[in-house]
Formats: sequence, structure tokens, C-alpha cells
Amino acid sequence: MIKRLVCWAVASVVTVSAWGCPTDAAPRPAGSVLTLQVPGAAVLAFSEADLAALPPTRLTQRLSVSSSASSATERSLVYGGVLLRDVLLKSGFAFASDRGARTMFVEAVATDGYRAVFSWGELFNGAAGEQVLVITTQDGKRLDDAAGPLALRSLGDLRPGPRHVRNLCALVLRSLP
Repeated sequence: MIKRLVCWAVASVVTVSAWGCPTDAAPRPAGSVLTLQVPGAAVLAFSEADLAALPPTRLTQRLSVSSSASSATERSLVYGGVLLRDVLLKSGFAFASDRGARTMFVEAVATDGYRAVFSWGELFNGAAGEQVLVITTQDGKRLDDAAGPLALRSLGDLRPGPRHVRNLCALVLRSLP
């Protein structure tokens, strides 16, 4: 049983990596690291250079690490990248006057199929939008293979883990039913 599960997992990874992302319907353009899928529009592909052309953002996450019940140490992680909101604006989506955009949500998709969801209101009508980051660096270094080349974090969340997407590969916009 375990051997069969491992074989399935390996086959799944090979299948995903052949296309680049679980959302890809066709091979990605060379050099693209992120795609944006908007209903009724062509898929937009972003290269690292496209993302670097957006306003850079650096956010610090402070962690309290407990080694025992009586002692705790503070540690900080500095993330660099671009705001998710800026990626969406660059694509022409989500202007405040676009009433249709207000009824949409954004799915951030990882190469392993993990997904996190954000509403238009969170990103464009609240403080959370200032802390949802498409990450390209951590502590001044490019992300390692386990986390990148791109990741996404919502640093304003009380528990940032559920909306931490490693190996971010796509953003998919969907309308509310």
C-alpha cells in the first residue's frame, strides 16, 4: 500500500512539473514563473523581470520562539517581493470603479495543488492588502527550491500558516456564484 502511494505521489509530481502548475491547460511560455487566469481573457504570464518591474515591498514577520516554558526569543524574517494587489492591478484587474471585480476572489495556487483564497475586499478595501506578498526573497536571499521561486504569505493574518503558499505558480480569479 505504501509503495503504491509513493508511486502515485511521484507520478503526480512528474505530471504537475511537466505543465508547471495544476491550473495549466497548456505548456507555459518560457521564462514564466507565475500565471494569472481571468475569466473570459487570455492567460497572462509573468516572468521574474515582470515582477521585478512592480513596486518592491519588504515586510518583516516577528516570531516568538519558545525553547522552554520560561524562556522565549524573538526572531524576525524579512520577506521581499511585490504586493499581490500590485500584480492584479498590473494585469488591469480590480480597479475600484469596476463593480464586477468586487464580486470576485483570487485563488493562489501552488505546484502541489495547495490553494489559498483572498477576496477583492481584503486586497483592495482593507488593511490586509498591504500585507499579502508575492515573495521572491527571504532575509535577502532568493527562496530555496522547497519554497520557491515564488511564495505567497498573508502576513496580516492572525495565523499566517493557512495562507502561506509555497511554490506559488498561478493566480486564478473566480466570480462568486
